[in-house]
Amino acid sequence: MTPKNRKHYERALQIIPWATQTNAKRLNAGCQETMPPFIKRADGCRMWDLDDKEYIDFRSSLGPILLGYRHPAVEQAVRAQMENGVLFSMASPLELETAEAIIENVPWLEQVRFMKTGADACSCCVRLARAYNGRDHIVSIGYHGYHDQFAYMWPNNGVPKEWAKYVHDIAYGDCAAVERIFARNGNKISAVITEPYNWMEIPGDDFLRILRRECDRHGSLLIYDEILTGFRLARGGAQEYFGITPDLSAFAKAMANGYPLSAYGGKKNIMQQLEKTILTITHGGETLSLAACLAVMQVIKNEPVHEHIRAMGKRLKDGWNEIIRETGVLAHCGGVEQMPFFHFDFADPQENAAWRDRLFTRLYGRGVFANDRWIMMYAHQADDINYTLEQFRLSLKEMC
Repeated sequence: MTPKNRKHYERALQIIPWATQTNAKRLNAGCQETMPPFIKRADGCRMWDLDDKEYIDFRSSLGPILLGYRHPAVEQAVRAQMENGVLFSMASPLELETAEAIIENVPWLEQVRFMKTGADACSCCVRLARAYNGRDHIVSIGYHGYHDQFAYMWPNNGVPKEWAKYVHDIAYGDCAAVERIFARNGNKISAVITEPYNWMEIPGDDFLRILRRECDRHGSLLIYDEILTGFRLARGGAQEYFGITPDLSAFAKAMANGYPLSAYGGKKNIMQQLEKTILTITHGGETLSLAACLAVMQVIKNEPVHEHIRAMGKRLKDGWNEIIRETGVLAHCGGVEQMPFFHFDFADPQENAAWRDRLFTRLYGRGVFANDRWIMMYAHQADDINYTLEQFRLSLKEMC
């Protein structure tokens, strides 16, 4: 770590736990020699640290950057709205315009409401489901944020133990566990909330079909946590990609290209429960993020965003496979093109982690901001992928 980064990092640690607001942005001790703890600006698919070192970014701010940093259409829409104000004493007309644009891209949705974070949107879906069918239990599959019902199994969680009575956590893809839980508790289960696709797995729709079947059999609701998949996996999200429709979905991250916005929505008969169930937030109608979201919805409707992202991801994966053959390293790549992954395949998990840290240390040093899930954006171009693969090849050859 450079002296400038070290000084800033040590100052931050004194008054900000972790020196950041987000667990996933904590400095990786195994890569701190070259991994920058701070980024001061970004543009397109590139970003710069405190020393003005440039990186091609494959973390995409943990998923929110779909089009690229400072995408012109988004920035123009935000600046124009800034002239009119950020938050009003009554609803902004942008709330309706943006909701209509979302539904146009995700036509199975009938109604939507806005929040600010993915955790908020997921919790709203669960609260709404419980209010709708009067049941208390849920099945939770994957990570859905920090709220009590999703965090009761975390260490030192500060969550009452009673949550364990009502939340059934299972692993993505565990079909036997789904059938077992429904057989025991089917008439108590309000909803299943699941990530439609686990980004570290081989995609497939069998698991979602089983969830849909069991929910229908037992009068439970199926909720998609589309915080990562929404507007990235496809223009219409996971429902379009897999062809299996949930009852409610939560969206965030890519929907506003980095501006803070989330939404939840679904079938009208369920959303109408909000006439009786209060789920409310002051900043849900904040206009700058709505303007950004509206611009994103227009861009993904009118431009080949997802085709390009898939093409760049395929280029990256094809290159990885070639490098694996060249070097003979024990590794494989997988995942969908929108967010592929590269894994080492040694028998010892600790050895895999050590090789990953050594690889990433070299890539950061060569201007490639690596990530466990390489998140593609519209701004990535063929030259960016070619440079990344060149640095990947050099790094692995040094390690082998």
